[in-house]
Amino acid sequence: MKYLALVLLAGLPLPAFAKINVVTSIPDLAALTREVGGGEVEVESIARGSQDPHFIEAKPSYMLKVSKADLLVLVGLDLEVGWMPSLIQGARNPKVRSGEKGYLELGPELDPLDVPKGKVTRAEGDVHPNGNPHFWLDPLRMGRAAEILAKRLGELDPAHASDFQKRAKDFSEKMKNKVAAWKKRIDKTGVKKVVTYHKTLTYFFDRFGLENPAILEPKPGIPPTSGHIIEVIQLMKQQKIPLILVENYFDASVTKKIIGEVPGSRSAEVAVAVGGSESVKMIDDLYEQLVRAVEGK
Repeated sequence: MKYLALVLLAGLPLPAFAKINVVTSIPDLAALTREVGGGEVEVESIARGSQDPHFIEAKPSYMLKVSKADLLVLVGLDLEVGWMPSLIQGARNPKVRSGEKGYLELGPELDPLDVPKGKVTRAEGDVHPNGNPHFWLDPLRMGRAAEILAKRLGELDPAHASDFQKRAKDFSEKMKNKVAAWKKRIDKTGVKKVVTYHKTLTYFFDRFGLENPAILEPKPGIPPTSGHIIEVIQLMKQQKIPLILVENYFDASVTKKIIGEVPGSRSAEVAVAVGGSESVKMIDDLYEQLVRAVEGK
């Protein structure tokens, strides 16, 4: 135990018998870490799939988890900006501070979408200045994230570096194969445009060729108003938009009036994170239930 403590304090690679203790900000990154890390990692997520990851309470119990971490894996792109800095500060764990080997933000490395042009102000709502952070809803970006994660795990545990790389490659290939099948199913539905509550599904839509011409929030982070809902109804009628998908941590009842006013339209509440519903236990399940929602199943 004394040897292990000295190794950790020195920031040296872990000995072969020690598992890497990984803490992630969201459950999707925990699921990805299990895919890549296998039996060489212990993983915990701070947020649950039923929670809006923008708004997590910085509890002392979470600080304790971070204090024991060898690696902290984050989405980045300011998703966790409201709560993760407090956890890191309270954890007093030098290994997981920004710039250290034990700190990894994946989002900035994955070609962010929706990067604002020009100056961003609070008047525009909860806009992320470095791009949309919800990259985990694109299977192929998650494949690339697996490879980035494998490289970092290999730096912490060189003895298993090749194992991490192989698992990441296998996961990436699996996602490529499944995307082809999911794309065929979505194309078969004839659905081209979808309304959502928040701009959560941008990466999923981009990957599968779907448009998102209307958001129930008038501005990011601002709850729907009656006036804005009327505008959405008019747009759905004009553009013949058949589907509304509401992310699982928002109020799906707001769609009742819209569906009643737009003939032939339907709505579905969908999980947008692993653990967001009972059926979504793994990353594959997340994408499968989104495809099924587009299919109307």
